[in-house]
Amino acid sequence: MIHSTQRPKPSPPAATAAHICLQNGRALYLGPGLKLQPHRNSVATLVIGMDHHFELSRHATGLKEFEHRRLAVIAPNTLHHLRRTTGTMAFLYLDALGDDWASLNEPSLDTQALAVTNMLNEAFQSPPAQWLDAALEALSISPKPRHLRRLSATVRAIDRAPQHFARVETAAKHARLSVSRFQHVFRAEMGMPFRRYRLWRRMAIVAAQIAAGHSLTHAAHEAGFASSAHLSSTFKEMFGLPPSALVATGMHLVQGH
Repeated sequence: MIHSTQRPKPSPPAATAAHICLQNGRALYLGPGLKLQPHRNSVATLVIGMDHHFELSRHATGLKEFEHRRLAVIAPNTLHHLRRTTGTMAFLYLDALGDDWASLNEPSLDTQALAVTNMLNEAFQSPPAQWLDAALEALSISPKPRHLRRLSATVRAIDRAPQHFARVETAAKHARLSVSRFQHVFRAEMGMPFRRYRLWRRMAIVAAQIAAGHSLTHAAHEAGFASSAHLSSTFKEMFGLPPSALVATGMHLVQGH
C-alpha cells in the first residue's frame, strides 16, 4: 500500500528532452507529453501524468468517451488513445517475463495518484540509470511466480539479440521444445505471440541506434526492417507516433542496471 507523506512535493525532471531507460525487457520514457495517435503497446504499460491529468480512451473495452486520469494501467496489446498529455509524462513498459502487471490495482493506484507521483518524482531525482528500479519499487510491482517463467533463458536471449531469432524455429530449438509447444507456452507465459515480443525487443535496438545519433535508415537496417518507411509505420502502430517525432525531443538513452 502506498501512503501519502508530509514531505514537500519534489518537482519532476524538466520535460524539455526525453529520457529512455532500458533494462532487460523493460523500458521507461520520461519526458514531454507528445501528440499520440491510437496505438497498441506490446507489453503492459503504466501511463503517469507527472504534473498534469491526461485523457484516455480504451477501445478494447468498448469505451468511446475519454476518461480523465492521472495514472492508468494499459493491458498488453490493447488499442487505446491518449490525449491532452501536457507537462511531463512517464510511460513504464513492464517486463512481460518477470513483472506481474495483472496484480496492479488501477483504481487503487489512481486513488493514490498524488502519493504515487510524489514518490516517482522523488525517485527520479536519482541518477537516470537507477530510475527503472526506483519506479518498480515505488509502484510495488511484484515479480511473476517462477512457475510462469519456464522460458526465462530463451526470452533473455531474445532480449539480448532479437536479430538472431528471425524464425520461431530458432527460438523453439533454443528452448528445446517443438514449434507448436513453444508457441503455446510462449503465449501463455508472455501474454503475446513470439513475433510480437520479438518486435518489441527490436524497438530497443531502434532506440539505441537513434540515441547514438544514427539515421532512421541505419536504425531500421540494424533492427532488421526492410526500410525506414517500414520501421516508421511499425513504430507508429506500437507507440502512437513516428520515430522522427521521438528524435525531435533530443532523446537521451540510459541503460539500467
